[in-house]
Amino acid sequence: MEGIKIIRLDEIESQTIPAADTPNAGWMKRAIYPPHVDTERIYMAIQELNPGFSAHRWHSHATIDKAEGYHIVYPEGFTEIYHLVSGNGVVQWKTEGGTIEEQKVGAGDTIYFSVGVPEHQLVNNGTDKMYIVIVGTPRPQLTFFK
Repeated sequence: MEGIKIIRLDEIESQTIPAADTPNAGWMKRAIYPPHVDTERIYMAIQELNPGFSAHRWHSHATIDKAEGYHIVYPEGFTEIYHLVSGNGVVQWKTEGGTIEEQKVGAGDTIYFSVGVPEHQLVNNGTDKMYIVIVGTPRPQLTFFK
């Protein structure tokens, strides 16, 4: 099956959500990402997010996101999509004036983060786990440190 690859979710090692700053936030599995698929154009991940946590803390795609244990380099022209499979929460963003805006989101909603998106985060403020499919292009460079 040249050009076709089946990636089985149960064969991918779970990782803690790197930007959540705690392992209690949930887990992430990067399916379309090295070493499973050698791609630089696109990536895809599945995330389980526990209530009270953010899928990715406040961040912007115009910078390098550095924290203890990892850093993410977002490539020029980066865009990202979150599709909420289940759960409820709020997507928040900071305006140019520094105020925080937010909008409720839930199962079946898709959030598109375009090039130049302001600083933002998605928070599970519901009572159930949130499951999210995340797709982005071009693939960011993620490095973990010990």
